[in-house]
Amino acid sequence: MTNPTPAVLGRSLAALAVTAGLGLGVASVAGAAGHGRGRSHDNGGGGDHAAGYVMAMTATTLNVESAGGVTTTYTISPTTTYTLDGRAATAALLVVGDRVEVATAPGAPTTATSVNIDLAEIRGLVLSNSGSTILVIGPEGFTRTIQAGASTVVTSGGQTTALNSITPGESIVAEGTVDSTGTILDATTITVRAPEQQQQSERASGVVSAVTPGVSVTIGGDHGAGATYTLTSSTTYTEGPTTVPASDLLVGEHVWITTAPGAPTTAASINIRPLVVRGRIATVGTGTFGVTHDGTTTTVVIEPTTKVYVQGQLAAATVTFTTGERVVVAGLPDATSASTLDAQVIEVGTGEGWGPLGPGLGLMGNGSSQGNGNHRGHQR
Repeated sequence: MTNPTPAVLGRSLAALAVTAGLGLGVASVAGAAGHGRGRSHDNGGGGDHAAGYVMAMTATTLNVESAGGVTTTYTISPTTTYTLDGRAATAALLVVGDRVEVATAPGAPTTATSVNIDLAEIRGLVLSNSGSTILVIGPEGFTRTIQAGASTVVTSGGQTTALNSITPGESIVAEGTVDSTGTILDATTITVRAPEQQQQSERASGVVSAVTPGVSVTIGGDHGAGATYTLTSSTTYTEGPTTVPASDLLVGEHVWITTAPGAPTTAASINIRPLVVRGRIATVGTGTFGVTHDGTTTTVVIEPTTKVYVQGQLAAATVTFTTGERVVVAGLPDATSASTLDAQVIEVGTGEGWGPLGPGLGLMGNGSSQGNGNHRGHQR
């Protein structure tokens, strides 16, 4: 993207005009709309619609991968309609990497009647502004590239301002579309956040790849390479709703990090989230079983506090696990081995985790984990 032409690159000017007045967003290069991800449901007209990311496309087909990793090929035709964040657009706007919602024809679940392209968003602190390319560092610590031009609407304090007025150190929110490289946001709007907004805390998530107690933690971001956060004596640690000691933070755990206001790389709090494994039982032992998934095997330890659901119903008695069964397991890495998971919840027979282990792991976040105590150091 070296050509600083006035037009925003990679998309048509006609589509940019219809999005000039759109509002703010959150997170780093992500779909702006809060629609369901990858789950098909009736759209009110007899057909279905599903959400996902465009993996490949031709003049007549569209390959869309859902958040669950399932790829569906949709047939498109001259009658297929297109929108950009709900406003009229053209097929020319659609590129590989876009997050889309596809509506299908009644009785034809793979025939696309309409495709909506979600706007993407980036927010962060400005590192540099060349007048057409803005580099920002996001809340996860990653550097992002925003391409802007004469069609980009820039506002500050609710008033339109010049693109070159954006200076390093300011906090901005940019909204637009991901270009054909999949790495640059072609901005339709950029909003400079007010100073009081810039002092708000940020959140990041990822899997812990390194930790130095009391000093720093490095996570592999959910959207890319790792970022390192400073730990202080004021940093708090929780597992679900339970406060835990700093020593519970281990490599391999999935965490949510909330940063200190005005300090985007200092961790104010860390919430340790359950890891989820889906697969088939390969081996069964005493108080344990092995689950195969993605070519690897994870040993699942069944704790006295582990809740077991069979076909979505909480089991009232001890469950006998057998090889070949499909299971979904949520838990925390065992302190003795990165390939061992101390189970908090096990679902048998669903294979997809849309019950208690559905989107957002509702069961894990509603207080059901209270009373589990420290998950390390238990007796086998």
